[in-house]
Amino acid sequence: MSSLLINVIIYNAVVLIVLFLMLIKNPRYMMQDYPKEILKGIPQKTKKEKHEAMIFGVPFIIIIILFPLAVGIYGKFILDYGLIENWLRILVIMFSFNVVDLLIVDWLIFCLITPKFIVLPGTEGHAGYKNYMFHLYAFFKGTVMISIVSIIFALIIEGTALIF
Repeated sequence: MSSLLINVIIYNAVVLIVLFLMLIKNPRYMMQDYPKEILKGIPQKTKKEKHEAMIFGVPFIIIIILFPLAVGIYGKFILDYGLIENWLRILVIMFSFNVVDLLIVDWLIFCLITPKFIVLPGTEGHAGYKNYMFHLYAFFKGTVMISIVSIIFALIIEGTALIF
């Protein structure tokens, strides 16, 4: 099995575990990512919820950012990858979660199955949980962001390699 495929599997598994732990603990931690029509009439996060969301959210963001960056650093300094190969590896890893997020998390679990642990209190049965287009639009926004971030990571790593 290729190292890239292993990296993709590990990355997605770890990110999904942290994401689902957040949702199971309290779906309100992720309510900023819910369709706006679901959020109408729902109170904002409390101070306690904001604090707790940070406890989960910071590791989530760190994993999403540092894992592909670490793969890129390893690729450059250990495997001697060039800029383009390193950028493509970082892009594939980050894009893989974008695809998993759309197909498994958003469309399958959020829209199709809609388990109780993702439903915000007071929104049970809301039609917004079946808004597939909302998630497709978020996927496209994520694709643009990932494309930009991955090239920035590759350029930073390449620039760092020139210094050392």
